[in-house]
Amino acid sequence: MHAAKSDSAYNVIAGELRFDESLLPQSHADNPNDIPPLTQIPAQLSGKMLEGKYFSGRVNVPAVLEVECLGPWCGGMKSGADYVFFAEQRGQDLVIRAGACGGFAFDDTPEVRRQVLDCHRGAACEPAMPR
Repeated sequence: MHAAKSDSAYNVIAGELRFDESLLPQSHADNPNDIPPLTQIPAQLSGKMLEGKYFSGRVNVPAVLEVECLGPWCGGMKSGADYVFFAEQRGQDLVIRAGACGGFAFDDTPEVRRQVLDCHRGAACEPAMPR
């Protein structure tokens, strides 16, 4: 996982991110490469933060959805869907990255939670399928 190898501080949160989906970057038919490489969208993150061995700390905080585009390919997610997020702490901001190749938000399934908890406990951090 990207977060496990990073020097940045991450909060692991199972929950939902609410944001205006109309602000997600869109590929233009006339020039698909004419998309900003990074789009920041204000959002609200709610759910449970990983504390110790369990997802138990309730959170309801403002966040920033940071959508990366590489040419015509952009990251994205659905507003209000259930995910397990690796939210980067940047000063006072909590940033959810939606990379063009995924890696920071995963569908909230029992398998994903088990992988995250195993990694948190020191087992091998096997990559899950990114969103």
